[in-house]
Amino acid sequence: MLAIGKQIKKLRTEKKMTQKELAEILHVTPQAVSKWEREESNPDIQLLLDLSHYFHVSVDELLGNKQTSFFDSLLSKAKGRKRMGNKQPNEFQHTENIPEKQVIIFDIVFSFITDSGLMQTQLLQQRLTQLMKKSNKNIQINTYDSTKVDEEGAKANYILLTPAFGYAKEEIQKKFPDTPIKIISKKDYGMLNAQILYEEIVRKLG
Repeated sequence: MLAIGKQIKKLRTEKKMTQKELAEILHVTPQAVSKWEREESNPDIQLLLDLSHYFHVSVDELLGNKQTSFFDSLLSKAKGRKRMGNKQPNEFQHTENIPEKQVIIFDIVFSFITDSGLMQTQLLQQRLTQLMKKSNKNIQINTYDSTKVDEEGAKANYILLTPAFGYAKEEIQKKFPDTPIKIISKKDYGMLNAQILYEEIVRKLG
C-alpha cells in the first residue's frame, strides 16, 4: 500500500507541477504540501476531496487502496456475469438497450477546482452514484453549477436543487415543465443523506 504522501508527490510530478503551484490551487501553503509528501502530516477530508477531483482519481487511490478497489471491481463483475447467465438472450438484449436516465444536481456556486459545484454537492453526487451502481440502476448522477442550467437541464430526467439554489425552482420548472424537480432539504444536504435521495430518485425513475 502506498502512503498518501508518495501518492500526492507522484501525481504532482506526473503533471510537472511544483509544490508551490499545487499549493496555490488548493489554497494552502507550499510548506503544507511539503509536509504531506514527507509524510509529516496528512490533508484533511476536504483537501482529500479537492485533490481527488483535481487529479481525477478516487480518494481510495489517494489513500493507497487501489488494490482493494480492484478486487471489489472483480467481485462486482462476477456478480454481473452471474445475473447475465440467468437472463434469456432476448431479455438481455432488451435490458442492454435501455437508455441511461440522467439526474442532475444544480448548485448555485462552483468549486475553485472544477465547475461541478461545491465539494459538499460533489460528495453527495459520489454517494448517490455508488448507491446506483450497487443496486445496478441505470441512472447517472451529475452535478453542475447554476450557469449550466440551460445547457444541461434539457438532458435531465430528474433535477435536484441544493438548498442554496432552491429559490430558482419555479423559474427552472418553467424552462423544463415536463421534468420533475426537487429541492434537497437542508438536513439531507448537510448530513449527506444520500440514501433518502436515492430512494426518491428510484421511485421517480424506476
